[in-house]
Amino acid sequence: MSGAMLEQRQLGRRELLKLGLMAGLMGLASCGRASAAPLLRATPETLPKKWRRRLPLPWSYQPIEVDAGSNPFIAALEQGNDLLALGDGWLTSLPAKTLQRIEAPGLQDRLDGQARAFEASLGPVLQSRVLPVGVSPWVLLFRQGDPWALKARSGWQVLLDPALKGRVVLPQSPRLVMSLAERMQVADGLRQLRAQAYTFDDRQGLNWLIQGKARVAVLPLQRCLPSLRRDPRLSVVLPNNGAPLNWTVLVRSALTREPLPQQWVEQSWQEPLLGQLLAGGWIPPLPRAELRLALRAIPKAYRSIVLPSKEVWSRCWSLPVLTAVQQMELDQRWSQSTP
Repeated sequence: MSGAMLEQRQLGRRELLKLGLMAGLMGLASCGRASAAPLLRATPETLPKKWRRRLPLPWSYQPIEVDAGSNPFIAALEQGNDLLALGDGWLTSLPAKTLQRIEAPGLQDRLDGQARAFEASLGPVLQSRVLPVGVSPWVLLFRQGDPWALKARSGWQVLLDPALKGRVVLPQSPRLVMSLAERMQVADGLRQLRAQAYTFDDRQGLNWLIQGKARVAVLPLQRCLPSLRRDPRLSVVLPNNGAPLNWTVLVRSALTREPLPQQWVEQSWQEPLLGQLLAGGWIPPLPRAELRLALRAIPKAYRSIVLPSKEVWSRCWSLPVLTAVQQMELDQRWSQSTP
């Protein structure tokens, strides 16, 4: 056998060995992930602790930290994490191919009208891959807000009051700020609203209020109720013309083989946990008749906020998922509205 033929044969053997080694490593990695305990991931503030701690074995929970300008949820899905809990604002950035169907008809059939409308707004593909599990309206949280209480109940236009200029904490989401401005029915409302802001930082909005830097913050109700009981300076208003809704949803990775832990979700939709979650401003997406039975767990002063009248609740709205073109138009509109 010539030296050239022998060298070629040795190269072929080496390549086969490399391919075999790679296949073995991939198989081990796959087996390791498949045999690992199923994993739920969410940012620390997404799920109420009382519910999250009831996650059944063998499931485990691991927090996700969100840095400015990053999207950790896409990476979590690509890594095969089984289940994610996230706010609806992140759904626009998640490719539908990274998700699979929820496969929980028993839960989906129980959803109330607002939750069904929200699902429908996601479109036929994403609708079957998202399960709403909680909702919280965005509200007005005031520090010593008596001068604005009556006007705030009438609508979001209270944020344009000259006495509040530079004392308003608005959400970090431009899309949400635009949605509020559209409800004010004033000329150039978006530019006026942005000019009122002290900062755009809803995650630290409560701190800005307590420190005296602001007089009003736009926050989800679930971030407000615990502080209302501790600090008598604070008051909350859900305007009569409705509010945008902050949804928390569950999604399953396209790579997981784990079914949704349905009994865990059902626990949060029934007593005694249902009443405890409502008392914290977390509203399961159930018909009013089911929620009304749990209202006794909520102080009377806040019952009309946690479970508003049918008229007010019907005026609340969800923000639909945007297409890439719509996102570009929104970005352009935001840039053009700089005060």
